[in-house]
Amino acid sequence: MFEGFERIEFASEGAVLRGRLFRPVTVAGALATDVPVIIMAHGFSVLAAYLDDYAIDFAQAGFAVLLFDHRNFGESDGAPRYGFDNLLQIRGYRDAMSFVASQRGIDKQKIAVFGQSASSLVAQFIAVFDDRVRAVIAYTPVCGNSATKFDASNEKFDWLRANWSALDLSTAPARELAVRMCRLHEGEGPVIVEGDAAVSYTTRMRKKYPGDWSNQVFILQRKLEAQFNEQRLPARYLKVPTLFVIATDDQQPVCELSTNRQCFDLISAHKQLTEITGGHFGLAYRDTEPYNHAIGAAIKFLHSVFG
Repeated sequence: MFEGFERIEFASEGAVLRGRLFRPVTVAGALATDVPVIIMAHGFSVLAAYLDDYAIDFAQAGFAVLLFDHRNFGESDGAPRYGFDNLLQIRGYRDAMSFVASQRGIDKQKIAVFGQSASSLVAQFIAVFDDRVRAVIAYTPVCGNSATKFDASNEKFDWLRANWSALDLSTAPARELAVRMCRLHEGEGPVIVEGDAAVSYTTRMRKKYPGDWSNQVFILQRKLEAQFNEQRLPARYLKVPTLFVIATDDQQPVCELSTNRQCFDLISAHKQLTEITGGHFGLAYRDTEPYNHAIGAAIKFLHSVFG
């Protein structure tokens, strides 16, 4: 059972990130205690509120959920507004875990991270970097395409693992690349997510969840020894139970079916692959077959991991 949420905020890299903490309740109506928790954040350019349905369903199934807006987006602070930075988002998941582990009723030994589309890559990285993560759920994962080259050595990833948390970002200032989320006549720069389905998704979600959304996004690029957005990298290093939910008809080039399957095959841990239809955005709409398939698979997976 589930009854509402509480608004929360926590510090991350000099900014305040904001979201909601959903908690399950017992049959008697009291807050459940010692429950597993799922850390959730939104994908590229969208808002945490767009994942509310999933958060509610997870809470109904007995899991606490911390759902938050990434730095620079939605209700969270940070500049530049709509600045997309994979490394800062990875650190945001880190700080979300530290916050939620201090909250009453949470079993800090049972933390899962959830990511959809762009945040699925962030969730995979933090699951490798931070041993507090005990399970990963990746919806419509971003693993690359046929042009993706898989690294033969560990050198690049070793650098990322050594520097993800401690690297002083003032020594690596970011360059802003202006892009557009989808092909709406708002903003400037190349379109990141092509196709009518992306326009339909953002239009529908804006109507359902009014908020601080922008089609204009700024990708923050830093000169580093390796990049935290290299899509094929983290899967082979995952050592915790992992669920991939892949759309076999995903329209996005960076979510190519064969590459997603290849990354899944590289995971050397307990893993589950669920394949759906409905394209990249089909599982976003509650009470549809792709949504029901995805949430059902995730709840069953989490129960198998956490009991």
